Amino acid sequence: MLTPKLPQQEQGFALTEVLISLLIISLFIAVTMQATLIAAIFKAKAEQHDEAITWIQEDLEFVKHQASEYKKNDYPDIARCNATTANDGLAAGLLSTIGHTSNPKTIGSRILGGKDFILTRTAVYDTPSYSFKLLQLTYKVMPLSDNDAIAMLSTEVIPDAALKCP
Repeated sequence: MLTPKLPQQEQGFALTEVLISLLIISLFIAVTMQATLIAAIFKAKAEQHDEAITWIQEDLEFVKHQASEYKKNDYPDIARCNATTANDGLAAGLLSTIGHTSNPKTIGSRILGGKDFILTRTAVYDTPSYSFKLLQLTYKVMPLSDNDAIAMLSTEVIPDAALKCP
C-alpha cells in the first residue's frame, strides 16, 4: 500500500523556523522585561523627587507664615526699615525668628524611598539694594551618602513688616 505524499506546504514548520521564532519571542520578552525594570526605577526616582519637593514646600510654607507674622502688630521698626548693615535688617530679624543659626542650616532628615536624605536651607540677606529686607533662600535635598541634590529650590521671601516701612 502506497501512502500519498503530502504537498510541500502541508508538511508543517521546519526546525530552523521554530528555533528562529523562539529566538524572536525570547528577544521580545527580554526587551519587555528590561523596559518594565527601567520604568520601575524611574517611578521610584520620581516618587523620591516628589516627596523631596513636598518636604521643601512644607518648610517654605513655615518660613512664609513666619514672614507674615514677623512684627505684624508693631509700628514700623524704623531702625530695621532703614538698616545700614545686613545684621540690622528685617531679613536678618526674620531669620533669627525662624531659628536659622548657621548657613547652610540642616532642617532635618527623612527616609525617602528607602534612603536617608537631609534638607538644607541656605539664606542670603545681605542685599543692600533692598535695604536688607529681602531674604533669599536656597533649599537642597541630598542623600546622606553623597552631595548630589535630588531636589533644589531657590526663592525669595520679604517679611510683611517690610511693607509697612516708609
